[in-house]
Order: sequence, then structure tokens, then C-alpha cells
Amino acid sequence: MTTRLGRKPTDPDYGLGEHTIDLDDLGLLGEQELTDRLVRAFESKNYKPPRLPSVAMELMALAQNPDVEFDEIERLLERDPMLAGEVLSLARSAFYSRSRPVDSMRAALVLLGLRKLQDVVMQAALNVRVFRSPAYQPWMERLRAHCRATAHLARLVALHTPISEEQAFLCGLMHDVGFAGILLVLGDVERGKQAPDLEPLWPSIDAAHARAGARMVELWGLPPDVHLAVGAHHLVRIDGFEHPLAATVCLAESLCGELGLAIGADGRAERATTVPIDRTNDATLAIAREALGLGDAALDEVREAARRWLASESA
Repeated sequence: MTTRLGRKPTDPDYGLGEHTIDLDDLGLLGEQELTDRLVRAFESKNYKPPRLPSVAMELMALAQNPDVEFDEIERLLERDPMLAGEVLSLARSAFYSRSRPVDSMRAALVLLGLRKLQDVVMQAALNVRVFRSPAYQPWMERLRAHCRATAHLARLVALHTPISEEQAFLCGLMHDVGFAGILLVLGDVERGKQAPDLEPLWPSIDAAHARAGARMVELWGLPPDVHLAVGAHHLVRIDGFEHPLAATVCLAESLCGELGLAIGADGRAERATTVPIDRTNDATLAIAREALGLGDAALDEVREAARRWLASESA
């Protein structure tokens, strides 16, 4: 059946995404068959991801201009109050604001600058349009926190490589968006019906999430390197070559696991699963480190910086 994600403009998850998938017999499918069905749903020509706010896409383009005026950015943000509110909220977070008060959009823009503005705008866009599902909201909240942490840790990894911090952040932010896309599809049931229990579905969701995420990123029109990194963040190698952004995200996500920020379990039943998900094997992690030339000393520096970041967030 074809379903429209986000039923009316006033709904928080409104986005006009569309998919074609029969949810009625999921429990009867084997793991591989279910994985194949999820992948086919995203690769179908009928699939449309949740639509990111047009203001966010315009701001991403506008921020590329080093001569852009803050007045122009403020006028653009005024067109989408929900997005503007989320940008302001993120700018007030401990990581960005430190000890400086952020009591207006102008103060937020001055604090962030153009480079950080791109990161915050895309993060805000995902928060208001993608990481929302009434059926699975505890999981969406966990996923949002995980993607945000991976983005910040990817930036820390990039500091030890020639990779752009902004590229690393965007890839980290987007890397597990396929999980969100799949949960939106599974949770989009007819009124009066219950969304499927995720526990028996996790192995297939896990197996499909990278390809689903790559498809979403591609349809959003984000840069090709982001598409490649999202699709290969558990593989690192693409056509026999190590992709540096995929390697960066791979290591950043592994460090998230060390800090207790993995998706699969955090000590609360509603956000834990009995099956291991979203993990990269040790051999691939070693390939990622070698591809980036990241030795033990550099990795320890990243770990320490990650702990400081987490401490500032907790504060």
C-alpha cells in the first residue's frame, strides 16, 4: 500500500514522504526476506523521504557565501518559526554557548558563525522533520542523540586528518538516518492499528539501514560524498578503496559506543534491544584507522576530547 508520511501540515512529523510497503505480514517473513523488502521500499521509484524544510536547504546554500549578511539569514529563518526555534535551542546548548548568553537569533548567529551555522541548521531540520514518530518516539530520541554525538565525534576525528570538519560533521549527523526512515515507514499505520513490535525486526532493520539512509540522502540532494559515507559507514571500502569520510564516521560511531551512546542499549528498557545492532567489526575498524593514518596516540587524544565533550553536554 502507498502511505503518506505526515498527515497534515500541523503534525510535527509532516513531511510528505511516501512509501509503498505492505506492513500486514512482516511477522511472517524471514530475516533476509524482510531485509530485502525494506531495501526495495526505499529503492523504489515511488519512495519519497520526509521533506526537509525548504528554508534549511536555502540556508545551507546561503551559508556557502562568505559575504552573506546576518540580516539575510535572519529574514530567511523568519519564514520557518519551528526551524528557527530549533536553531536557537541548539545554539543555547552547552557545547555552543559555553558561558555566553544566547537570547536572540542574532546572538545565535554571531556565536555560531557561518561554518557552524550549516551544522546546526541541518541538525535542526532533522529534529523537526525526521526524528519524529508517535509510534516509536523513545527510539527516535535515542537515535537523534546518537547521530548528534557521532557528528561531534566525527568532527574531533577529522581534526587529526585533512578532512573538512564540516564534511565530517554532516556525514556523522546523517549516518544513521536510515534507521529513522525505516521507523517512519513501520510506524505509519492506519488509525486504530498498532505499529509492529520492533524486537523481532531489528536484525532486518539493522541490515537495511545503511542502504535506506544512502537513498534518503541522495533524494535530498546532499553532496555525493555524504551519500557514499552514509551507505558505507559500516564497510569503509567502496569498490576496493577506503573512503575517508566513511572511515571517519565508522570510528566516530565506535567511540560513541565506548561512551555509552550507541543506539542499541542504554539501560532503559524502552530504548534497549536484546540483539546487537549498528556495530562495526574490529577488522573494519582497523581498516578505518589505517585509512586515516590514526595511530594510538591520536586516537587517545580523540577519546579524551570526546569525554570532555560529553561532560560539557551532561553539565
